[in-house]
Amino acid sequence: MDGEKFERVLGMLWNPNTDELGFSTHMKNEVHDLLQSGSRPTKRQVLRCVMSLFDPLGILAPFIIHGKVLIQDLWRSGINWDDEVGDLIFTRWNEWVKMIDFIQTVRLHRCYFANATKLTYKNTELHVFVDASEVAYSCVAYFRVEYDDGTSDVTLISGKAKVAPLKPMSIPRLELIQSCLLGAQLSSLIKEKHDIAISRTILWTDSRTALSWIHSDPRNYRPFVAHRVGEILEQTTPANWRWVPSKSNPADEATKWGCGPYFTNNSNWFTGPSFLRLSERHWPSIVGKVNSTEEELRASVFLHIEYQPIISYERFSRWERLHRAIAYVFRFAYHRKVPISLSSPLQQSDLLAASHLIFKQVQLEVYPQEMATLGKGSGGVLESSSPLRKYAPFLDEEGLLRENSRIRNYESVEFGMRFPIILPTKHRVTFLVVDSYHRRYNHANFVTVVNEVRQLYTIPGLRSLVKKICRECRTCRLRNAKPVSPPMAPLPVARLADRNRPFTFTGLDYFGPLLVIVGRSRVKRWIALFTCLTTRAVHLEVVYSLSTTSCIFAVRRFVSRRGAPSEFYSDNGTNFVGASNILQDQIRQEMMNTFTNCYTKWHFNPPGAPHMGGVWERLVRSVKTALNDGYSKGKLDDEGLMTLIVEAEGIVNSRPLTYLPLDSAEYEALTPNHFLLGSSNGIKQPPVPIEQHRNLKNTWA
Repeated sequence: MDGEKFERVLGMLWNPNTDELGFSTHMKNEVHDLLQSGSRPTKRQVLRCVMSLFDPLGILAPFIIHGKVLIQDLWRSGINWDDEVGDLIFTRWNEWVKMIDFIQTVRLHRCYFANATKLTYKNTELHVFVDASEVAYSCVAYFRVEYDDGTSDVTLISGKAKVAPLKPMSIPRLELIQSCLLGAQLSSLIKEKHDIAISRTILWTDSRTALSWIHSDPRNYRPFVAHRVGEILEQTTPANWRWVPSKSNPADEATKWGCGPYFTNNSNWFTGPSFLRLSERHWPSIVGKVNSTEEELRASVFLHIEYQPIISYERFSRWERLHRAIAYVFRFAYHRKVPISLSSPLQQSDLLAASHLIFKQVQLEVYPQEMATLGKGSGGVLESSSPLRKYAPFLDEEGLLRENSRIRNYESVEFGMRFPIILPTKHRVTFLVVDSYHRRYNHANFVTVVNEVRQLYTIPGLRSLVKKICRECRTCRLRNAKPVSPPMAPLPVARLADRNRPFTFTGLDYFGPLLVIVGRSRVKRWIALFTCLTTRAVHLEVVYSLSTTSCIFAVRRFVSRRGAPSEFYSDNGTNFVGASNILQDQIRQEMMNTFTNCYTKWHFNPPGAPHMGGVWERLVRSVKTALNDGYSKGKLDDEGLMTLIVEAEGIVNSRPLTYLPLDSAEYEALTPNHFLLGSSNGIKQPPVPIEQHRNLKNTWA
């Protein structure tokens, strides 16, 4: 540094004239005297000397890292702080100290590329090289740019080097875990701290094994490798990683001492590998795909256990049969040495043991993982994905899974109620158990069955299971079955006739009798109801008797007022109450002879089919409802009755034929009076449309 003027900037030296950065080797007097004397240092002095070198960017990593390796070896040797180092370490110390003077010759341009412009950094590439050895691992990063004339330039950015862990580790693990992970972290740091738009990032390693791990699925390897590969892939992608030969890897200089670091501007560490200044087709690469490696593969162990139940539960339709069958098997199997008659009635102990055996087999079939976990002891904890975790299950003395309920401390209740047995929802045995409760309570109360089952069993989705049993129960299906409603028949043609005047198709029926006052006596009168089958309008006539003549007179009065209908429809005489069979025949024959002509046709409904006259039967009820308030039994004369039925006729004909919401845009609903009178009450007349142009023409004419 003689003749050069340097200024200190952030712990480094800066020459303003040449815009170059350098390093200072100035140390304290006692450290300087130690280096000049060549005497054997102590552990404390070695540490003080190595830590005196300040290198924030890792430019001197190939040199400083070997001093840190000496410190690690001193730590392994176990000597005290003030003890002198051994012969082997002292020899390595002298080799390292000789290189300190060369640090002063290192020069580094402050600017990455001299005379660079914005266009220079347009296609900037980041290249990171990583390497590891038994004693250290390192990485170094470079910027690469291409100029318009096709040439390329490379500059050093930063480097990092660390000693290998004290715990012995294989070289592939060091390559992956230490150097590759360190390189990925360095690349992320450079991208974060620079405003330069980096077009591409490439990370280079000379370890084919580490490269294979990165390009493979991390789940295939042991957790140690899988976790580190996951960390690397969080910051990079497999496409970013490439292979480079060791002789072209500049990071190799920091991990192997060899003849010592080469502190010149032509060093591979400072200038980067030569192939980066060539086109990409000259870069080293692996022919074909990266081969997978079997190193650190996760051991795959498959244990297949096919569970076979003791007995086929599908063969039984009721819980009682299954329960007693297993109880007899249990008695035979466990009491072979005890002389006992198999034909004797089953004891409570036999039934209890049989039920426990069935439930245990069901739980082993559906919850094998949970029972294996809880069977390890009190320390077994179920996984969060287990459907039984919310029940806090445990295994009792019989090996049954039970729920640890909230009333477990209430000792006045029996053990089975405090700790219900857990049963799966979709198992056949669970279905049979709940079905037995359903039949025990006479197929009646759904809530009662749920309540009784819950006292001894914990079944997820119990309510849904009880509903399913009710749907499949034959007794419940027969009891709750509803008759199928027959489809509605199509309406007769007379009900759908349009473009015809009212009462073109008419239905006729009688109702009564009504008592009226004639002189000092009370006589009977009947009402003949004529209804338009299309508009549902009604016409009422008073009939003085059930004779054929009275009926003919009523029809004649109706025809004179409403016009002759095209077709008449009526019952086949069965609704003329009080008339004999002879009178019914006379009415049918004489009326057909009187009114059947080329304009009018009479239809009679078949006998015993009153539903075919429902269109007028319903209107009979409406007329009776309208007559209720005005008719007093035996207090009206003929004139009052005539007035009353005419008013009732007007009321029934003003009823709405369709439903009209209150917020509808229409002000009134359609009624039969609209067809007869033009409005619902006969007061408001519809306006007569006038064609203005035609009216003017007729006026001038």
